[in-house]
Amino acid sequence: MAGHFRLRVLTPDRTLFDGPVEIVIARSTEGEIGILAHHARVITPLVPHALYWTTDKGEKQMVVAAGGFLEVGPEETVVLANAAEFPQEIDRARAEAARKRALERLESHAPEVDVARAQAALARAEARLQAVSSLLR
Repeated sequence: MAGHFRLRVLTPDRTLFDGPVEIVIARSTEGEIGILAHHARVITPLVPHALYWTTDKGEKQMVVAAGGFLEVGPEETVVLANAAEFPQEIDRARAEAARKRALERLESHAPEVDVARAQAALARAEARLQAVSSLLR
């Protein structure tokens, strides 16, 4: 029997969600993970991605998380995100510019480019653009 459990989506600045849900879909460093009620305990790092959940009332919701951690416990799941935003808060032009800058850095192969940082910036920008695109569907 599935049931409901508490989800909290937190950043250092705010709480984006705190309430009962049926399912959470997140992307960890090991791949996508689906969380239902009574899931086994898990603590895993998250990569920049669109985090989805369905509330206990059947409403589908999403935020873009810029990495962080997912902690699944017996009664609640907590997403501790470095930063997160709802798709409607994303400035598409700014996200496209960030993606372009990151790609230019990676393609330059310049010795002063911090490749890991540029790859992280690219992943964040692409996650933000994916979320904005989902609003248009």
